[in-house]
Amino acid sequence: MANLTEPSFSSGKREELADLIALVDAKDTPFTSMAKKGSSPRNTLFRWQADSLPTPKTTGTVDGTDVTTYENYVKDGATTYRAELSNYIQIFRRSVRVSPLTQDISTVAGVRDELANNVAKGIQAIKRDMEATMCSNNGAQADNGTVPYLTRGLHKWLEAAGSGSQDAVLPIASSFQTPTANRSTVGTAALTESVVQNVLTGIYGQTGQFKDYDALVGTALKRAFTNLVFTTPSSGSTNTQTAIRTFNREASENAYISSVDVFQGDFGSLRLHPSHYLKASAGVGNTFVGYVIPFNLVEVRYGGNVAGVTALPNAGGGEARMIEAVAGLCIHNPLAFGVFDFTA
Repeated sequence: MANLTEPSFSSGKREELADLIALVDAKDTPFTSMAKKGSSPRNTLFRWQADSLPTPKTTGTVDGTDVTTYENYVKDGATTYRAELSNYIQIFRRSVRVSPLTQDISTVAGVRDELANNVAKGIQAIKRDMEATMCSNNGAQADNGTVPYLTRGLHKWLEAAGSGSQDAVLPIASSFQTPTANRSTVGTAALTESVVQNVLTGIYGQTGQFKDYDALVGTALKRAFTNLVFTTPSSGSTNTQTAIRTFNREASENAYISSVDVFQGDFGSLRLHPSHYLKASAGVGNTFVGYVIPFNLVEVRYGGNVAGVTALPNAGGGEARMIEAVAGLCIHNPLAFGVFDFTA
C-alpha cells in the first residue's frame, strides 16, 4: 500500500500567504512636523507684515538745538522699513474608491478593511504632498478656473535678492529678499567649514542674534557635513592625492560612529535634519540643497482639518472617500533664513 506523501497532492492545496503587508517607504516629513500650525486663513490670499529697524547713528545732537527733521519708520524716501508679504492657499486632495466585491467579499491578507486601509494611506499621501509642496520651488499662483491656487514654496521664498529668480506673482519687497550673504552655491564636494560659517555670518548680519537653528538638508548635503570632520584632502604634491580619513576612538569602544548631526559655528549652531522633499520636482527632492530655518518665523496655515475625510456618493461602483486639506505657507521674514543651493 502506497504511503500518502506531500507530492501526491496535485490539487486542493491551499496557498500559504502571510497575514501581513510590508511597507518600507515611510519617509519623514520634518518641515510640516516642525513648522507651527497657524490660524486658518480668512481668504484664499492671506497677508502679513515684515518690519526692520533703522541703521544706528553715532553722530550725537548739539545741546539746545530744535528738531527740524523727522524720520518715518514705515517708508522714508527710498528706504522701506515695513512691507506687506502675502501668499495663496492650496488645496491638497486625494480620493479613493473600493468596489463592493473588494470591500465585502474578498479576503486580503494583512488587511481587515480595504477602504479604511486606502483612506489611511491617502492621509499619509496628503502629508507628503504638503511636505513636498511647502519645500518646493513653486511660485504663487491664483486660481483662474483653469489652473489651481498654488502656495509659494520655501525655496521660492528664499531666492537670492536681485537674482532675477524672484516670484513675479505677489512679489517680495526688495528690502526683504534673502541676501546673497545668507546663501551658498558651491557644490557639496567643495563644502568647507568656511562656507557654512559664511552662511551663519550672513544670517547674523541680519538678525544680530546667536541662535540654534534647525537645518533641513538633502542626503548628499548631510554626507558633505559629515565629511567636514572625517575627511581631509592631502596636499603638498602635484600628484593625484587620496583623501586621508582620520578617526580617533577609545580602543575599548565597539561602536563606529561616522556622523555629524550638529554644526557649531561662530554665529550659531545647526541641528541637521535629513529630508527627501527639498526643492522637490515631480515629488522627488534635490539631495544637494539645504535650508537654515528659524522655525519661530514659519507657519503652515491650515483651513479646517489638516486632512478631512468626506464620504462621496456611491452610485454602485463602491464606497468612495475624498481626503482633502487646505493650507498655505507663511514665511514671516525671509531675511533670517539661510540657503545651501547646490547642484552637485
